[in-house]
Amino acid sequence: GKQQRGEKLTSTAVILQLAYLGFTALFWWRLPDNTARVFERNSLFFFFVIAQSNGVDVNAVSVFGRERTLLYRERPKKMYGVGAYFLAKTISDMSNNVLLPVAYVMIAYWTANFRSGIVPYLQFVLTMYMTISTAQSMGLFLSICVLGSTQRALVLAPPITLFFMIMGGRYIPLQIIHPGIKLVSWGSFARYGYTALLINEYEERDVACATGEVPIQIGDADVCPLPGED
Repeated sequence: GKQQRGEKLTSTAVILQLAYLGFTALFWWRLPDNTARVFERNSLFFFFVIAQSNGVDVNAVSVFGRERTLLYRERPKKMYGVGAYFLAKTISDMSNNVLLPVAYVMIAYWTANFRSGIVPYLQFVLTMYMTISTAQSMGLFLSICVLGSTQRALVLAPPITLFFMIMGGRYIPLQIIHPGIKLVSWGSFARYGYTALLINEYEERDVACATGEVPIQIGDADVCPLPGED
């Protein structure tokens, strides 16, 4: 925490989140809550997961790279263990890496006109907080335990994260992922985050029919209103 004093809420991080907010409002402003806009809602949920998690993951890798020498020098002296460092680092990086992205999605939730109600809203915020925190932890894990070199980690962390994103169920439905790699999807934090966001938005409610629009096709039949469970 002392090492990063003055780096907590950087102007660059704030400007980035404001840019994300403007981008989100431009393309997903007050989406009508009907069957014609279901896929747009789902796309925005996955955009939240991708945009925030990927940036946090890469930032966590680069931050640890600057402190690797310090950790390797102090650890043999038994000043603290890797677990203690990991926890302290996660907490000290929380403002830029987690709190700002969460603040962005808290506002974007209302600009996009997602499900109304305080309970769905709080569950949405909690889901995003956990998803972003997991991405941050994965970046530290890759840097500390798996990839070793900071240079190697900065090169390989983005494609590894992207692979887990593909396994998240948005690009390729989980039902048709190749059996040879389907088990990998259970290790994808994007799968859990995206699934939780969908459940929170649609569970135990119906999505109204869009006037003059072709209803969403579920299976072999046109269903409207669209059951949220489907």
